[in-house]
Amino acid sequence: MTLPVYLSVDRALARLDEADKALAATLGKLDEETLRGPSLLPGWTRAHVLAHLARNADALQHLVGWASTGREVPAYSSLEQREADIEEGAKQSLQRLRADVTTASSAFRQRAERLRGRTDLTDVRTGSTAVTMAGSQVPWMRLREVTMHHVDLDVGFLFKDCPTEVVHAALVEAADRLNGKVGCPHVTLIPSDGRKIHLGGGGQVVEGNTGRILLWVTRGIDRGVQSDKPLPVLPSYG
Repeated sequence: MTLPVYLSVDRALARLDEADKALAATLGKLDEETLRGPSLLPGWTRAHVLAHLARNADALQHLVGWASTGREVPAYSSLEQREADIEEGAKQSLQRLRADVTTASSAFRQRAERLRGRTDLTDVRTGSTAVTMAGSQVPWMRLREVTMHHVDLDVGFLFKDCPTEVVHAALVEAADRLNGKVGCPHVTLIPSDGRKIHLGGGGQVVEGNTGRILLWVTRGIDRGVQSDKPLPVLPSYG
């Protein structure tokens, strides 16, 4: 399965700079007790989310290298190592986690600069899935991760605080991913901007704020999402 282009390199890097600054502001307000509390992701504390964001920045640097040189370097050496690194990283103190996320994020942005202006980038594969994306989409991958997981921290930052183009692109990508899965229901999403997005070719209408629909599609949280029928069960987004 090959996914389309969602944001250009230049646009994604500009938005990523904004997203990283917003995340840094949130990190500056956290305390140790809040850090150890639950996130929106089942089984993960906020510390797990931040540890993942740090290691994801490292992993996506590998994909920058793959895209720019053509030499295949997987994002993660294995799923098991990915999980182990997150668990270990989540044990860090708040101060160390802040520094870890900040340093890794900065390193990714710096390395991703080499993708600007390139028309010969190699397609890359993400994680252990069979999903392929254009090399130009690696900055978008990082922007999506920072945006989604900032909301996952569940400390007051919402999708309404994000640029509209980023939330819409994340929803379109989520729909594209679900359309490639077995059991995807026939649904027509109508977010607040009125641009229809079809799952399974379209069908039952589901409406709501763009961010609320994105939360439902990716996290199963249906608050603020409306339909004239019971909401269908969606395949796992991950």
